[in-house]
Amino acid sequence: MAIDFAWMEEKIINRALSENERQALSCIKTTAVATGAKIITEGQPGGTLEIMYSGRAKVEDNNRYEGRVTLAEIEPGTLFGELTFLNKKRRTADVTALEACVVYSLTQDDFTSLMQNQHELAYAILAAIMERQSSVIMSQRVTLAPLLRNLKDKAKKLPLFVKLAPLIFILLYISGFLYISWKDFDYSGY
Repeated sequence: MAIDFAWMEEKIINRALSENERQALSCIKTTAVATGAKIITEGQPGGTLEIMYSGRAKVEDNNRYEGRVTLAEIEPGTLFGELTFLNKKRRTADVTALEACVVYSLTQDDFTSLMQNQHELAYAILAAIMERQSSVIMSQRVTLAPLLRNLKDKAKKLPLFVKLAPLIFILLYISGFLYISWKDFDYSGY
């Protein structure tokens, strides 16, 4: 399946591509993914940037308190896997197709080649990654701010003893440590 360059120009690059840039982007791999199939599996090696061309997917993670949690939905035009693309660490979540998808993939090695030979194109891709991260941060800010305010309000209502308990524990720990140290100290030299 060929890369839809007009779509890439409109949704990802935000400008027209030269013929040389189109040829350089031939390194992008296109994959058709069936409904229910994993696009990314948690723990697998990173180093690949994914771009959702068509279809929808969900990002899921295992939360120790809540079990399986859906973190986000991915729609056409969304970049994903961008953090492990940049740092080549292992994938931190599963991405599963909610419907049939077509996904574009760019490896870090191919991106490095773009950086060396197609500076403006590489910059446009980095700008798209930064835009994606900015939108993630803003959505988390909108989601987390009310939760944090709620926790702060609950903390204000805690009894004084509960608020002081960590301080009391630290003081007891230090006192015990000092007691043991002084008990074992040899005073015969003084």
